[in-house]
Amino acid sequence: MKNYIWKYGIIGGLISSILGTLNWLLIAQSVGVSGSQAVGYLSITLSLLCIPFGVRYFRDQLNHGSVNFGQACKIGLGITVIAGLVMALHSVIFFALQKEEFLEWQRKDLSEVELVAFNEQLAQMPEFIYTSWFQGIVMFVMVFLIGAVVNVISALLLKQDDAN
Repeated sequence: MKNYIWKYGIIGGLISSILGTLNWLLIAQSVGVSGSQAVGYLSITLSLLCIPFGVRYFRDQLNHGSVNFGQACKIGLGITVIAGLVMALHSVIFFALQKEEFLEWQRKDLSEVELVAFNEQLAQMPEFIYTSWFQGIVMFVMVFLIGAVVNVISALLLKQDDAN
């Protein structure tokens, strides 16, 4: 894989990891689960803005001002995979260190009825759902899906063929 793909992928993953950690430490406790999830999705989307930067770098610096849709998608896919792997690693570490605090935080603002429903739902789930490795896979898939959308939009907006 090309160095610039690694660079933009790692930067994107680190941005998302840092924003995710700041969300947990500074925001999540005061805004609750829904607000924190919104901040999390926003941080992932912001971090994946590394995709258009990587495509633009390839187009302008390495390919003489030209990039087609396929090339742009391939670059974006590489950046997305690397950012997703960084975030998956972050999630594995987070859940290894914070699993109990996270579960308690999810329960803290629930009414008695909601708490019973939450605990029943949790009891019906397979045990692996709240393991570090599974949460890492979930995060990778989430980053990958958001990245796919950002990737297609970036490829459409940044494509410039020599014929244009």
